Amino acid sequence: MIANFLRKLSAWIRRGTPKQRLAKDKLGKAGEKRAEEFLKTKGYKIIARNARFSIGEIDLVAQIQKTIVFLEVKTRQSAEYCHPLEVVDKKKKQKIKQIAMKYYHNKKYAARGFAVRFDIITLIWPEGGQPIIEHFVDAFR
Repeated sequence: MIANFLRKLSAWIRRGTPKQRLAKDKLGKAGEKRAEEFLKTKGYKIIARNARFSIGEIDLVAQIQKTIVFLEVKTRQSAEYCHPLEVVDKKKKQKIKQIAMKYYHNKKYAARGFAVRFDIITLIWPEGGQPIIEHFVDAFR
């Protein structure tokens, strides 16, 4: 019971004040937009943004040749505490895979012979500066 309370308290503290959450949400949306632009320059076709299912959402779904790519985008102002890639833990990866498979089968990509890939794009975007974008291709299976 105490452990559960401490876990909830810790999550509440990490989320911050409403003003901090709004700033974080804006940064995240800007990062997703920049990631989308980055992917287009690399020849990817964006199929969906924020593909939602009851269990969660996938930031971006793209196509490159005969591969459907499910992308998680993580944006931070700095890597002082940890690199954005480190935030995508095993639990998050499993959830992304679950959502991706629902999307993949609902859209009947399997029947059309498309492969599946999971990528992560990280952006370190200091306030007033330009983002440093890293694309981790086939980041997990």
